[in-house]
This record gives sequence, C-alpha cells and structure tokens, in this order.
Amino acid sequence: MNKIIITLLLSIFFLIKTQAQNLVFIGEKSFPCSETFILKSNSASERIDDLSITFAKDDIKNLIVVSSKLVRTVRISGKLIIYLKNGNVITCMDKGIKDNVDDVATTAYYLTSQELSKLRESNIHTIRYEVKCEECFSNPIYEGNYSASNTKDSSIDFSKVTQEFFKD
Repeated sequence: MNKIIITLLLSIFFLIKTQAQNLVFIGEKSFPCSETFILKSNSASERIDDLSITFAKDDIKNLIVVSSKLVRTVRISGKLIIYLKNGNVITCMDKGIKDNVDDVATTAYYLTSQELSKLRESNIHTIRYEVKCEECFSNPIYEGNYSASNTKDSSIDFSKVTQEFFKD
C-alpha cells in the first residue's frame, strides 16, 4: 500500500514538473518560458498580424520574447517600447537575439530588474515594435513601426503573469 501511495505521489510530482517546462526556441538557443499571450495588432495592414509575447529566462537574465507572422525576409528589430497602464514606459534595446522560421519573426529583449519591477506593478497597455528587412535594402510593404494592445476583449493581467513567472 505504501508503494502505491509513494508511486502515485511521485507520478503527480513529475507530471506537474514536466507540464510547467515550456520552452521558446530562437536560433540554436532555447529558454524556459511562460505561456504565450496574444496582443491585438493596431495596424490596418493585412500583412501585419497580432503580436505574441512570452516571458523567458536564460541563466542570468530575464527576457520578453515577441513574435509575429511576417514574411521570411523581415525581422522584429530595433527598439521595443512597452507602454504600461500607469503611464510608465519601458524601452528595450535589440541585442540581436532574433530569428525567422516558417515566416514567424521572433525577437528576445532583456529586461532589467527595474523594468521587471515596473511590469510587476502595472499591466501592459500597448507594445510598440519595429519591423525591418535585414536581408534587403528596403521592404516598404512591411518595414515600419507597429503596435499591439492588450484590449478589453483579451485583457491579460501581465503584472500577475510576471509576478508568478519571475518568482525568486
């Protein structure tokens, strides 16, 4: 009887641990991550899709990973600006952690401890990002600044998400 109870408890423990290990892949790297959330695109262009975001960690840094369905020649590059509902603004700089696979452009940005603290205190309102063609001189159909918002229809409380995922 004790063996059955111990086996059952261990099975439940391992099931919980394996389900909690999400990964995001960028190039030859993988990072443990939160679930993926969708922010509604504010662009009128049919070529610009909604923005997916997830939070991730590497060995020493915290990341926000953004992705969107685009064509293979373009990337999400440059600054990522996060507008919070309390009026604070977080500006993340491109560190070259990006990829485009199956026409999905993915870029990771580091979050400092101060920026993470701001995210824990207030919810995300809008994220502004830049799309660039890195394999050509210009691609005016896609290149430009775009934004996606945490709308009422799909409102996600990112302050709770960051508090849970980045527990110390």
